[in-house]
Amino acid sequence: MNNILRVDSIFINGGQMIVGKRDKHISIFETFSLGWPNDPLRSKVDIIINGSSTVNVPLPNSAGTMGPKVLGVFGGLDLHGIPHNITWTRLSSTALSGQTSILLSEPIDWTIGDEFIVTTTDTNLEHTERHRIANISSNKLTITTVNPLVYTHRVIQNTFPNGKNLHIAAAVGLLTRNIRVINPSQSSDLFGFRILVSDYSTDVWDAVGREYLNRYYKGYARLSNVQFMNYGQFVDAANEDKREGIHLYNLGDWNASRPTYVDSCSFDGGSYSA
Repeated sequence: MNNILRVDSIFINGGQMIVGKRDKHISIFETFSLGWPNDPLRSKVDIIINGSSTVNVPLPNSAGTMGPKVLGVFGGLDLHGIPHNITWTRLSSTALSGQTSILLSEPIDWTIGDEFIVTTTDTNLEHTERHRIANISSNKLTITTVNPLVYTHRVIQNTFPNGKNLHIAAAVGLLTRNIRVINPSQSSDLFGFRILVSDYSTDVWDAVGREYLNRYYKGYARLSNVQFMNYGQFVDAANEDKREGIHLYNLGDWNASRPTYVDSCSFDGGSYSA
């Protein structure tokens, strides 16, 4: 089934949050190499982060704060959507303003209703366009759009007398993923969610031994085929106060048993990326 999770913020403190599923025949000790990334979720999940920009989320025992509208990862975060054969390709021929179809240079496995962008090929960055798929040809090379193109997106191929080749073609990128992390407020407010993957330590009272014991928490995140919408917090703050959409801090060297990566994700409408 499809699911919607509405939160102010999320704090993962040593445990795991998993959107995806693990093959039931795989031991839990093998999941890092064989589990959720290779068995992604097929339904749709929206994680909607509604938190206030003024509510600063604390860590336990006065160990600091995570900031507002945050998905704080001090354990494990696994988000794995449906993989695609291609998420970026290029036009095969020039698409003129007013057209409702584009021809791609390679076949895609996208579906009707998906959203994508066509990048500008002139000097105006705002001529990059966002469109929704109305139909896809049987050979998967021609996309029909719901609305006509506003601008012309060119494909230019020239060979010069010196043998050098010039090839320019608009890029076409898939935005839609079946797992989405969403800030529902207007993108113009420039204050979306952020995913903070970091560590902290704290002293916890042991009632049996009647002493304080130090506990250390360190996060990791595996993110594949996820759409992040209206992310990042544009704030006038000190350089050390990072508010990117995804911020990885103090994780040390890459560790195969607790890997952190971002793979084939879509970053859609943010103010401060990663």
